[in-house]
Amino acid sequence: MGGVDASGIAYSGRMDILLIDDHPLFGVGLMHALMQADSGVSVRTALTLADGLTAAARYEPDIVLIDYRLGSSAAESGIAGLFHFGARHPLVARVLISGDEGPDLVARARVTGASGFLGKSLPLPVLLAALRHIADGGTVFDARRLPTAPEPIRPWPAADGIRTNDPTPRQLEVLQLVAKGEPNKRIALELGIAERTVKLHITGLLDSLGARNRTHLLVRARETGLL
Repeated sequence: MGGVDASGIAYSGRMDILLIDDHPLFGVGLMHALMQADSGVSVRTALTLADGLTAAARYEPDIVLIDYRLGSSAAESGIAGLFHFGARHPLVARVLISGDEGPDLVARARVTGASGFLGKSLPLPVLLAALRHIADGGTVFDARRLPTAPEPIRPWPAADGIRTNDPTPRQLEVLQLVAKGEPNKRIALELGIAERTVKLHITGLLDSLGARNRTHLLVRARETGLL
């Protein structure tokens, strides 16, 4: 159920965010600001990409928000983080956040398959609205021009009524467990397969259903009658 909290900002259910930023003052400040403004938001922080990946392995957030200027090398940067999370946690929506808001950086975030780019200069209500839109399966690369309606869902059945790229029976088993909120490790144990195999099945599901993250995958699965 949605609503409006004491700050007057609308919210619609839980939204779990993992914020990776190596500036503790900014990270902690943004964490408290988001949770105070929206009672449906839960934020955890990590100072390094490695710590963030470890945290996401324990619990899969809805969104990982990664600072562009992260670490001291390209291998630890926010752009690298987007790639790493895409490979290891395909159900998590990936978003780059930066004080550098130039179009080149926005384009680089798009290339990684990220769900969005957010500038640090954004007012808190705009930032929250963008994060909500992304958590609902949308993409945001210009938060000041958010769509007023959900993006149309790409049709899955072909024009002749025959479905293309049908999920395999194993993928459907994985999908049922994803719908129950099970993390990848639990799914692997339940099905007796490797966690890496679970991730491959999830990537296949995202491709088959044209989904961008966990929430969008479940929406698409329900729209197509798989759930």
